[in-house]
Formats: sequence, structure tokens, C-alpha cells
Amino acid sequence: MILRLLLPLVIVATVCLRAGAAHASGDFACDPTWKLAKSVYSDCDDVPFLSPGNDSRVNLQLLLIDAGRAKLGPPPPPDPPTDPPAPPISGSAAPFTLGAFSALLGAKVPAADDPDYASGEGSRCRSNASGAAAFVTALGASAVPAAEAAILADARKAVSPDCDDAAPAGAYQVPAGVRSAPGRQFAAYLAGVAEFYGGDYDDARRDFQAAAASPQPWLKQTARYMLARVALNKAQATAFDEYGVLSTDKVDAAALKESDAAFHAYLGAYPAGLYAASAQGLLRRVAWLGGRPRQLAADYAWAFGHAGPAERNVAVSDLVVEADMKLLTQAAPADIADPMLLAVRDLMAMRRDPASKTPDASLIKYDDLAAQRPTFAAQPELFEFLLAAHRFYVEADPAGALGHLGPAPPNGPMSGLAFSRQVLRGMAIEAQKDRAGARALWLRMIPLARPAFQRPLLDLALAMNEERDGRLAQVFAAGSTIHDPQVREILLRNDAPPALLIRQIKAGVPGRERRVALYTLLFKDMTRGRYAAFAGDSGPEVPPAPAHADPNDPMGAEPDLKVVRWPGHKTGYLCEPLDALARALAAAPQSPHGLLCLGEFVRLNGLDGDAMNKGRPADELGGAPTLFPGRPFARLDAYETLIADPKTPPGERAYALYRAVNCYAPAGDNGCDGKGAPKGERARWFHTLKTDYPKSEWALALKYYW
Repeated sequence: MILRLLLPLVIVATVCLRAGAAHASGDFACDPTWKLAKSVYSDCDDVPFLSPGNDSRVNLQLLLIDAGRAKLGPPPPPDPPTDPPAPPISGSAAPFTLGAFSALLGAKVPAADDPDYASGEGSRCRSNASGAAAFVTALGASAVPAAEAAILADARKAVSPDCDDAAPAGAYQVPAGVRSAPGRQFAAYLAGVAEFYGGDYDDARRDFQAAAASPQPWLKQTARYMLARVALNKAQATAFDEYGVLSTDKVDAAALKESDAAFHAYLGAYPAGLYAASAQGLLRRVAWLGGRPRQLAADYAWAFGHAGPAERNVAVSDLVVEADMKLLTQAAPADIADPMLLAVRDLMAMRRDPASKTPDASLIKYDDLAAQRPTFAAQPELFEFLLAAHRFYVEADPAGALGHLGPAPPNGPMSGLAFSRQVLRGMAIEAQKDRAGARALWLRMIPLARPAFQRPLLDLALAMNEERDGRLAQVFAAGSTIHDPQVREILLRNDAPPALLIRQIKAGVPGRERRVALYTLLFKDMTRGRYAAFAGDSGPEVPPAPAHADPNDPMGAEPDLKVVRWPGHKTGYLCEPLDALARALAAAPQSPHGLLCLGEFVRLNGLDGDAMNKGRPADELGGAPTLFPGRPFARLDAYETLIADPKTPPGERAYALYRAVNCYAPAGDNGCDGKGAPKGERARWFHTLKTDYPKSEWALALKYYW
């Protein structure tokens, strides 16, 4: 799934993806959803199969991998690096978290030294350094006298433009001392360079035209290429506002047309020229600025199909970002004739919030999708997958989806598309409540799945199946195929009954799983009224947690066992250690002192709002009804019970009033577990404390109610 570190693998070579940017899963805190069927886009919820809920860049990258235009490679070093280096993770037991799969598939932003590239050509100054080096090299191979070549080389190196300056720099004066004919030709080119980077496009055009007439091959070719760039930059000079937003009505149409013709002329003269790849790439910008989405789509299809560095001006990771920003998020499906790009756009058009009651006009209709069949003539399986996806995600028709997928089970290693088809088949079978049929499919897929991405997802699929079918114990049985530690941990924390937790504590499972099981058991014993069981359950020893947590651990922080071995509170409201408190509550479950100290245990350990008390959404892993008995303890509800009970001793009632009011400090929102109380009720608590117990330390300490 998208996994905050599903496997420490990234796309390298033709894809090297990093997190960030729009429509991306980024390196920020987020709360991923642990489920398969996702039709709503969010920053954390990419999955390793084609899905409407995925970032469009992830879907495109998955198809690129299938097409052999990207590949998986070794991971980068962690940041910060671990000392000693962490061992590689492989196989089905590799930890993963929802949220980082898209980051592992590829960069969401372009290279760090060119943050504006994905918005277009980027600053024209980006080519200054490489252009200077090429100029000096060409000088050295020319007939320019050595003394003049030195003058020209120094002058070119001195060009240090500020492309953020909106004011044109004006005509450039070539340094004195250049008199030879070849030297003057290089001088004309140098003048054009300085004027181009200075934003003086009219003078640059004149000087590049002069240089293009040179008999020297490098000057002639490079000047022709630069004439096209001059026209392009002139066309867009006033088209962007201060935030980089394009206004197409401010594009200089005449200059753009000139640029288009000049790039094509250059490519016609130099089809394998020094700048052929750049010219092809900049023609995409011409199409974008000109508002020609069909041409732009064709240009991207060409670029993705030509992987050689001599043919394409950017890495595929940057191209993915560029295509997403300029085409996929802007163009209509009718503008795209390439099946790979159209499939990604179609999946975006299937995004639907199942909870929304408002019709979404942006959803693609099934008939419109079906009309695309000719476009997918060479990729019928991809097309049938799209039709099945529409039935499943948009129409909520699992039977219809299966009609497009057929009954064929997997029979060998699965490409991204084959895996996507099988996962969609499994989800459709699950939606028909055929748990056994879906389970059989998941189990058949497991030995055929790729270790990276595919295999961990099947742990999630199978675990949800077993959980929904009332077979939770099977997940943890000997010989279970569900190895993923986070999947198992979610089920232990949310679903597991006491007997299963005790079994995992005593079983020969990894130390972390045993510690999680012990923490969950003791926490729930105390907060769900199993006080008598607490002492017996706290006995088993488990391996200690690592002394220093690894900041790169994809599993995140462990629960702190010190919390469930609380030593009590020796200042303020005094409380005994947790084991003694458990014995006292076992003897008198409604004891005012016991309930207040249970509240102190929750308050002082920051356990209000603990995730194990909230439960998970019903459609996610861990969202089945819990098998652990009892209702979660709610601190505010306990205070209200003690406040309302006339038998509560004065000291305990005063403290309950004090704490109940403070549940709303300082912003007026309930910070305690419990159903809450209106402001008038909180005011009565405050006045009761001040009136009935005016000399108590709690009345004296409380200055406000919220």
C-alpha cells in the first residue's frame, strides 16, 4: 500500500522519485487509511495498484514500470543515516506503512537545484553554466586566435545573469580586442547570449541571426537553437504573475508561433543535433502556452516513449511531474490519444466520495469511457480494467466489475496491471460478501507477488478478510501467511481479545509484537474494568525495547511499557501505583478515590483520546467490532458520576469538580474522554466548587471556567 516505508526501495535510473509538490504524497504527518478500495484522493493514500484514489503520478509511474520505462532499484541511504547502517529489508515480512508508497515510486518534485522546472522551462538562467562551458570548448576547437579566444572565454564566464530582474539589460558591448572574422562571429553569439539572459530579446534575436550565418558548425547550430529559445522566452515574458500563475491571454502569440516554427526548423536541420532533446522538450512548452492540449498530449506520449538521453530533455521522474501539472490535471479525456496517459486521466475522472450526496459532474460516464475502446485497441486488458474500475468505484457494482475482469486467476508473476486486475477482482468478490472466494484469491496471489509493494499489500487484504469473517485468530495462528508487523499490530491494538493478547505475549514472536500485546492487554485491563485480571496479566516478561529508537524505523514509536507500570502520584491528589490501584478497584469498582486515580493515570500519561479508545473506521483494518470486553473508561464521565452522587466524599467531590472544569481548559474544548457538557453545566460545577468547598485547595486553585 502506500506505505510510509513499505520497503526501503525507490525508483532509480529512469525514475528517482522524491516526495513533495501538488498531488503528491509528502514527507509530512498524515493519517493514511488502511484499506484497499479508495476512490477519494488524499496525500497519504496511494496504493501499489492502479486506483482512482492514487496520486495520478503514482498511477502513471506504475504503468511506466510495466512498459519497461522505469525500474525498481536499491534504496538511498536513510536521512539521517543510521549508525550502524540498517540491514536491508526484503521478503514478505518487510515492514510498511501507508503513506510513503508514492514517494518510493518517484520524485514528486524536480531536482533540488531546479525547483521551478516542473512549472515549465524554468528560469532561462538554468542553462547559463552549461552554455558557458560549451562556448569555451567550441572556442578551443575553432580558428579564433588564442589571444582573442581568451578574451571571449573570460567575457562568457563573466556573464552572470539575474533572470528574476524584469528590466531588460540592453544591448551588450563585446570586449575590445576581437578583430578576426571567426572571433567576431563568436562575439556576435556572445552578445546574443548576454542579451538573452538579460531579457533583451529583440537585440538577442538580431545577434543570434548574425551568428547563425557563421560557417562554423557549432555557432551555426547553436545560434539557430537559441533563436527558438529567444522567441519562446519573449512569448512568455509577461504571461506569469508574481506567483508563477500562467495567464494565457498574456502570451505573445506572434512570438510563440515564431518559436514553434524555429524549433521545428532546428529539428528539421539537426534531427540528432546537440539540442534535439531540449528542442523536443521545449515544444511541449510551446503547446502548453498555446493552449493546445491535444498536441501537448501527443508530445508527452512521444517523450515517454523515447527514453534515451539524446532524445528527451529531462529524467522520467521530472517528466511525470510535468505531465501531471500541465496535462493530466488540465486536459479532458477527449484531448488524450495515448492509452497510458488516457488511462491515468480516466482514473482521475473516477474519483468519487461515497459519502457525498451531491452529484459530481466531473465523474466520467460509463458510456463515455466505453467509447474510448478504439484508443485502447492495442491494450485491451488495460481497457477492460478501466471499465471494471468504473463499475466498482463509480457505480458500486461489484458484479459488473467482475464481468469485465473474468474468472481467470493469476498463474504467474504479475505485472502492475495484472496485479491491479487481480486486486480489483478480490475487492469485488469481497464486496459480494464472498469471504471464502476472496480468501482463496488472496492466498493464490501471495506466492506470485513481487516482494516489493505487492506482497505487503496482500497481507493487508488477507488480514481484512480474516478479520471481517470472524477469523482473527487465524491471522496469528502458526503457519499464518500474514507476516507484516504493522498489519498484525493494528489488529492486536484494536480487535484482539484478552486470550489472543496473552497468547502473543507468551509466543515466540518478535519482541516488539510481544511488547505491543502486553501494553494493549494491560492498558485495556485498566480502562475497561478488568481490574482483577490486571495483576495476573502484568506478570509475563518480554524482551526490553531498544535503548535508542531508530528515527528511521518505518514502524514508528513503540508504546511505552512504563505507562502501564505507573508508580502512582505523590503530589497533588495522591494515588497509589497502578498495580495497587487495580487491586483496590477490583474490590470496589465504583470507589470515588479509585475512579479519580484511574483518571489521574489517564491524565498524567496523556491517554485522553487514545487511539485504542476511539476505534478505527468500519471499512479499515482494525475496524471490525472489538473482541475485547468492556467499555473504554472516560474521565469526564467518571467526574460527572462522582459530582452527581451525594455519597461521594467531600474531598473527592471537590477534586472531581476541579478536574471536570479543567477538562475544558484552556480553550473551552473537552480535552477528556467523555460525552461532554454544555457551558452552563461547567459554570455550575465552578460555582458549586467555590460555594460548597470554598476552603479546599481545589477551589483556591481554580480561577476560571471555560
